[in-house]
Amino acid sequence: MKFRFLLLSLVLFMSACKDSEEEPKPALEVKTVQIDARSYADWVYFSFEKGEVVSVDPAGFSSDLNWDIAFHRNDVRLNCGLSGKGAGGALKTTVKTLADISTAPTSGYVVDAKKSIMTKFTLPVPVFEDQPANTEINWLNVDTSNPPPVYTLFDDVYVIKTAQGKYAKIKFKNYLSDKNETMIITLEYAYQADGSTSL
Repeated sequence: MKFRFLLLSLVLFMSACKDSEEEPKPALEVKTVQIDARSYADWVYFSFEKGEVVSVDPAGFSSDLNWDIAFHRNDVRLNCGLSGKGAGGALKTTVKTLADISTAPTSGYVVDAKKSIMTKFTLPVPVFEDQPANTEINWLNVDTSNPPPVYTLFDDVYVIKTAQGKYAKIKFKNYLSDKNETMIITLEYAYQADGSTSL
């Protein structure tokens, strides 16, 4: 009788332990967004939380926490460092597909600093200006040494910290629109809304 009681207790205990184990989190939804970054003058701001382009005052972007990432042709800006007061940052990974990374690293993120960007495409010499941008994200090389420009798209995956310190993983899929317009960015991303490092 005692043996049966002990056996039943052990079974119930193991069952309770199994039920208390965390269920594996479902895979994050991978979304695709297209960003028109053709302007040499303006940045386009995007919120991972809202999943859309957001309106940001160009004069006050660095104090606005409603955006996470911004685009200016092949330049990228994050809400951190010289670009903003957010908790953002970027980390280039060694993988080539979003599915290959399931956990965001907790350190090693690069914040925004000064970068020379082209603000006017004038011949024979384009106009460049130092602006806050992220130097870790190098997704597209544009060789303008001999016209026409030669574009090289890199297939790296980046982990992004958002303005609120949450995590997303991104991959640049294209720089061309369906009409072959350059600097229409197709971005593939997955965002972890719960604040964990699970991607």
